[in-house]
Amino acid sequence: MPAVDLKQFAAAPVRILVVKLSSFGDIVHVTGALRALRRALPLADLTLAVESRWADVVRNNPNLNALMESSSLEFSIAYVAEVRRLLSRQRRFDIAIDFQGTRRSAAWVYLSGARFKMGRGSFRPGWRFSVETDRTRHAIVICAEVCARAGVPVDDPDPEIYTSHEDERLLDESLDAERIPRAGYVLVNPFSRWVSKSWPEQNAAAFIRQYKQGFDDHLILTGGVDDQARAESLLRLLPPGTIRSLVGRLPLAQALCLFRRARLMVSCDSGPMHAAAAFGVPVVALFGPTHPEHTGPWGPNHCVVQALRPLDHHTYRTDTNASYMRALESDTVFNAVAAKLDALRGAA
Repeated sequence: MPAVDLKQFAAAPVRILVVKLSSFGDIVHVTGALRALRRALPLADLTLAVESRWADVVRNNPNLNALMESSSLEFSIAYVAEVRRLLSRQRRFDIAIDFQGTRRSAAWVYLSGARFKMGRGSFRPGWRFSVETDRTRHAIVICAEVCARAGVPVDDPDPEIYTSHEDERLLDESLDAERIPRAGYVLVNPFSRWVSKSWPEQNAAAFIRQYKQGFDDHLILTGGVDDQARAESLLRLLPPGTIRSLVGRLPLAQALCLFRRARLMVSCDSGPMHAAAAFGVPVVALFGPTHPEHTGPWGPNHCVVQALRPLDHHTYRTDTNASYMRALESDTVFNAVAAKLDALRGAA
């Protein structure tokens, strides 16, 4: 039985605050739950609280009425003051749902003044319910459970991302200027926000050289601004022209368009990996100090490669030498990618 039945508000214009602040991939995970909430509560005013740096992931989502964009400050008096200030500009919310499960996200729920408070996390005084995180299940399933506990079953939890015509047009201009095909390329993303989840440059360079010897596809190196130094280090290990780099050169909205058009993505456990999977792009996912059953690419058409499995999903916080990702050899990844490309050709 659900802890709360939000479907009682199906015919009411209730105001709902949904909280999913970060990070890139986690915001992708919640989009199926947003769709379920919209279908169950078609008259609701649905607002998502999200960090500004990730807002483009959901900016064009038709299931949302509005975004509330915040900074990326750590939990502190200053952060609570910011949340209070942002909420003071809004009409009172009736329902607040936390899909994040942290102190930062709980602050939004408490300060919203909503009568119905609920979501993910440990015990929260005054909430209708809270759902503990279970690392043996996928993060998307956890989001769906929060909805189910609120009386809104998520029959289709598949994530979704929407791009704009303007961002697609701007990407066309960028690709044309670089003489890169507008679609059908293979993306390589050996980077992650956590160095422990990134594939070392030497391993990635060996894979890229091997790939170019076996295939003539257009290879594009992708990543964010924070990945530029590692990208330059990687490129120095390769002959000029081996791979085209767009690392740090596209805003997030256009990077999403880039991911959508790829034929295949080779990626570490990261936001781009989840975005590509949400677009239905096949992914060869490189895993090290995390558990793929919890944060692997969602969907049937992907391949996870992992050399060593950690005992705990949060090993990525302590593996400062990136030992799990160093153990992932280029031959292993190349064989997985070759098999996936053969399968795609066979299905064409």
